[in-house]
Amino acid sequence: MKNLNAPLFILMLFPKILFASGVFLGGWGGSEKNKDGSLYSTLMLNISQSGEELVGRYCYVTRNGNRIDCPDDNVSNMKGVVKDDKATVEFDSSFGGKGGVAELVLEKNDLTWHLISDPKGGDFYAPEVYQLTREESKLNNKNQLKVLSTSGFTITLVNNCGAFYKPCQNVEYYGLRNKDHSQIALVGRTIEDSASTVAKGMIFQNGNIEYLIDFDPLKLKVSQGDKVLVEQDGHWE
Repeated sequence: MKNLNAPLFILMLFPKILFASGVFLGGWGGSEKNKDGSLYSTLMLNISQSGEELVGRYCYVTRNGNRIDCPDDNVSNMKGVVKDDKATVEFDSSFGGKGGVAELVLEKNDLTWHLISDPKGGDFYAPEVYQLTREESKLNNKNQLKVLSTSGFTITLVNNCGAFYKPCQNVEYYGLRNKDHSQIALVGRTIEDSASTVAKGMIFQNGNIEYLIDFDPLKLKVSQGDKVLVEQDGHWE
């Protein structure tokens, strides 16, 4: 018999999933201004987390927009390890510098970036200390989320751009493996045709593992390179 309360159960579980497997998950942003009030710099971090490991994108724009140290679209340039409310991350610069180290310190919905060591072997732009806040969660807006069930997984998908099927570069994946209740939280983007205004799927990266959600037909596919790890049909709860 289908569990009619499954979506409600998943919504109630969100805070536990977020705390257990994704305390650093999501988008973080901050800015600094000149004395005249104009924008001098911004720092954006987009983080996916699985257990104690995280990967993500580091993007620093400074000198009034004249220096932009950001990776190409869909390229991760930051990875690290979480311990309690701190994470030590290694990051690469788009200007050639590699292996910079920073510490991220979490306090509720605030995150502090501390540069520990500079990237080597090239130029880079990174702040010494920077204050960031978590982007507003959309978990309470039912128009922006759906719960996908397969034979092995229960997955909550969140679109942070206003509507679930709207093309978006900021979507979230909260996965629960049914057999052992292990959890993973990822950040990704929608998939759509170039001329379309409706998303036809979502894609997420966890290191070299790709999580693909096709909407029609509804399916989960997890791949590592050319190897398919999981492929399961699903249904919306």
